[in-house]
Amino acid sequence: MSGRPRDPGVDDAILRATMELVEEKGYRAASIEGIAARAGVSKQTVYRRYRSKGEVILDALAAYAAGNLPAPDTASPRRDLAQLLTATFAAQQGIRGALNRALVAESIGDDDFARTVWERLILPRREAVRTILTRARAPRELGDAEADFLVDLVYGPMWYRLLFDPPSLTAAYAERLAEAVTEMAAGGS
Repeated sequence: MSGRPRDPGVDDAILRATMELVEEKGYRAASIEGIAARAGVSKQTVYRRYRSKGEVILDALAAYAAGNLPAPDTASPRRDLAQLLTATFAAQQGIRGALNRALVAESIGDDDFARTVWERLILPRREAVRTILTRARAPRELGDAEADFLVDLVYGPMWYRLLFDPPSLTAAYAERLAEAVTEMAAGGS
């Protein structure tokens, strides 16, 4: 017998409390104890779901990305990519950008956590871009290695700018990046 099923309301309360607490106090000052108190649950309830503060924050960011960042499908791959990047860049200007930077810092010293960040946060966003770039390539198929390279060309500048110059992640930058990468995807360069 596996016990009682988890209450999705508790999961939502934990994720919401995490974002609120980190926004108010910052990443370093947030704690599992503080998250639990804010969510109105016990510390053990949080620890049954997560091994660390980083994992709670990772899930909060992944949930935000899944629910709030677009995966547009219009007649224009360039416009689709620009919309996706504009929303992604805008999200990086607030607490989510600070949290992404904190997750990168935590990933540097923990290979297992880095793999978890890759799988739960980064891969789904890469897949959204890959889908858009595949539409840009029609009628010729976009191979896996080529698609990965083009996705790297999208997210490499984002992570670089996020780490060192977050204000430069503007809608205009998103437009220029979308145009350059979709041209490469369409032309097969």
